[in-house]
Amino acid sequence: MWRIEFSADKFLPILPEQCQTNPGAYGFELALWLAQRLLARGIVTSYPQGEDWGWFIEHTDADETEIQIGCASVASEGDGYANRAIEWSIFVKPYTSLRERLKGVTHAAKVEHVGRAILESLAAEGIPARHAPD
Repeated sequence: MWRIEFSADKFLPILPEQCQTNPGAYGFELALWLAQRLLARGIVTSYPQGEDWGWFIEHTDADETEIQIGCASVASEGDGYANRAIEWSIFVKPYTSLRERLKGVTHAAKVEHVGRAILESLAAEGIPARHAPD
């Protein structure tokens, strides 16, 4: 799994707090932006889907490897409406079947490819981000 962290005001929520998955759990705007930027790099994803902790998109490659890309804020209720940068966390995690796990398959190269595409997309927007080891 890859984790990417950064601070920015670019992805603040558009809709009110009650439209978020939970208070302070922002990330729809980031997930939608990522889906568009990854598509421009040839990485097709799903539309954003909500979870208790934020939002995610999924990518399935030609080999049918599934990768989940989670987007979440590190914020408290209301932080997204203060017009200031908040902390963001993105994770890139493969779905690995039991059979693959038993065979030692990790999909590490595919996860790294997607993670680097995300870092490059953020850098192209002037947003410094870092790969945070797990």
